Amino acid sequence: MTPAPSPPGEYPDRTLVLRAQDGDPEAFDVLIDRHQGRLFRIAYLVLGDRQDSEDVVQESLLTAWKRLHLLDDPDAVRSWLSQICSRRATDIARRRARRSTDAQPPELLNVHRDEGPRADPARTTEVNAQMQALARVLGTMDPDLRSCWTLREIDGMSYREVASALDITESTARGRLARARTHVIEYMKEWR
Repeated sequence: MTPAPSPPGEYPDRTLVLRAQDGDPEAFDVLIDRHQGRLFRIAYLVLGDRQDSEDVVQESLLTAWKRLHLLDDPDAVRSWLSQICSRRATDIARRRARRSTDAQPPELLNVHRDEGPRADPARTTEVNAQMQALARVLGTMDPDLRSCWTLREIDGMSYREVASALDITESTARGRLARARTHVIEYMKEWR
């Protein structure tokens, strides 16, 4: 008796990409489930607006589905999706910056998950306040710096991956990250 095939959710990204490239929409759905939350965080930290971020994620995933046949290295799907999303979010942020010189206050960022009945309300409130302060700081940052910072610090990409995602050199990525970190440190002093 042969064992039943594994459900698609148990496959590594590489296998899912190859299956999706062969026309399996269920495999692509699993990739969406795996990466959608991370893509939303990238878009949200660049844009500071929940609705715009959701739109960017949807557009990015649609673009990824249409261009999946162009992905040569299935192991690079994570950074490839991040690249699509961060570029789209950065384009929107740049357009906004050109339209208005006033920094728009970012939507409240409530990312601290409830840890169940034992969650400490005081700690939850403090973390939410810190995240709101960080969102405000990121909202004042140049979109190119913000994208760089988000990919490195939130998404955990290497310098090389950040450079590839933003189509810049690694030294440019390092320089932008240094400026972004200085900006964040300067404005987040009270939280240290």
